[in-house]
Amino acid sequence: MEGNSSQYEIDPMANKTLSSSKQSTELLPNPTTINIVDSDTAAVDGLQTPKGLDREAFGPLTAFGLAFSVINSWVVLVVGLGSGLVSGGPSALVWGFVYASICNLATVLSHGEIFAVYPSAAGQYHWAAILSPPKWRNLISWVTGMLNVIGLWLGAATAGYLAGESLPLYPTMLPRSHQCSGGNRLLDQGLMVASTLCVIAIVITLPVKASSKAPAVSLFSSGKILVIVCSRSDAQSFVFGGLENLTGWNSMVIAWLLGLLQSAFAYLGLDVIYHISEEMPNPRRDGPRAVTWTIVVSGLSGMAVLLAMLFCITDVDHVMSTPYVLPFAQICLDTTKSRAAATIFLLIPSILFMNSVRGITLTGSRVLMALGRDKVLPHLELWSITFRGEPVYGLGMCVLVPLICGLIQLGSTSTFNSLTGAATIVFEISYAVPAALMLLGGRRKLNLAAPGRTSNLGRWGVPCNLLAVFFVLQSCVIYCFPATMPVTAASMSYAVVVFVGGFAAILALLWSTWANKRYQAPTESLIVSLTDGADGHHDGVVVNDQTEI
Repeated sequence: MEGNSSQYEIDPMANKTLSSSKQSTELLPNPTTINIVDSDTAAVDGLQTPKGLDREAFGPLTAFGLAFSVINSWVVLVVGLGSGLVSGGPSALVWGFVYASICNLATVLSHGEIFAVYPSAAGQYHWAAILSPPKWRNLISWVTGMLNVIGLWLGAATAGYLAGESLPLYPTMLPRSHQCSGGNRLLDQGLMVASTLCVIAIVITLPVKASSKAPAVSLFSSGKILVIVCSRSDAQSFVFGGLENLTGWNSMVIAWLLGLLQSAFAYLGLDVIYHISEEMPNPRRDGPRAVTWTIVVSGLSGMAVLLAMLFCITDVDHVMSTPYVLPFAQICLDTTKSRAAATIFLLIPSILFMNSVRGITLTGSRVLMALGRDKVLPHLELWSITFRGEPVYGLGMCVLVPLICGLIQLGSTSTFNSLTGAATIVFEISYAVPAALMLLGGRRKLNLAAPGRTSNLGRWGVPCNLLAVFFVLQSCVIYCFPATMPVTAASMSYAVVVFVGGFAAILALLWSTWANKRYQAPTESLIVSLTDGADGHHDGVVVNDQTEI
């Protein structure tokens, strides 16, 4: 690392306002020293967080709450139970979720080392700019940022779709004397539109901090499901060792691997806290902890609900042939013997997915704000305009694009499913890039920049990076397999076609014709200044232009 050098001494407690005029006598944590070595000495306009954003909007608990409400691992497992039962069976669901939890924990621990030094609303693409070789830093960081925002858009569309998926079931769960006659597609579409309007209303009216309260509802709901539906205790061999292959594949191994996809999808959105770091008073200390606890609590709650559902299954064929579309609906009805109770249980995932859309759009608006600030998007000033603590134009874009994607489902379900499959791929790649760069020289750079950072894996760093990259590569490959055999036009997985033929081609065209002439990746000093100020007197930063202090 050559070029200009300076040191930033970060005091994680210096920006805390004392509740009284009397100074605290407690010992403060040791400050983290960050050695800035800019390889690019060209003058670049300073980066600033928009004044309309509250720099203390999210503490560690509220940041955890927002991330947990977006990930909703146990809710994803509830909706995806049927796919896992036919692809590998209960063992693929249980042990696949354990495997996915460990790999995603390795991913956030890998990210946490970088997050503890370079918190930024841009998240992964700023980290890619810092850790990439100078020759490739513009391209790698730009692609990472674009994949990240595409993943957030498609993730919001998927969550909105899942929120409305169970709504058409409610009329069928009513007493037979009150049920609507026949399968009324117009009614189904009307309920989907109602769900969409509810989501839009939530996005517009729900305050920034309100989404962080959802984990209380989510954890309470998962606890109620655990208590009520877990009524059997004599099926250990079925739950932990049961194998099913109804996919048409001749190989049980492939079927079992396909069953892992539900667990991989259950952790999408783990980057939420990265993108709100400029609204946290102590992101270097609190950010990595909040992300880690999000994965841990998501894993524990998801496993509790998954085991509860599996222990209630007495006949897989009966559950899979349910007239209520979701096997979870049949499980609730069989266990509670009450249509009213089953309807309430179906309502819970819909509500939580609606709130998840709110969290994803909130996150996406921050990424668009960062992309606009870095001159990736046209009309730079628009993306930093805030209203009620939100980048309002970015928020609008993050509602409009998923809404358009969701409309595709009304015409072609297979096309929409291809988009959601591509969402998994683009999300996972944006997660893998920082971990891969850590293996390719980034760890040495990070150790030189901040050897005393608050999150340091030490000798466990390389194993965590390797596991994170391997999990992403494996998930992307498996996701391209058709879910059933023989392959038909309806069962074919078009995710790779959408990703390679669609997104990759569009991004390649954008980069070659426009972005490579416009985008200049920010330097380390600019990224550090986002949360600590460039003048050495903001948020506890002490700048020294000497190489050693």
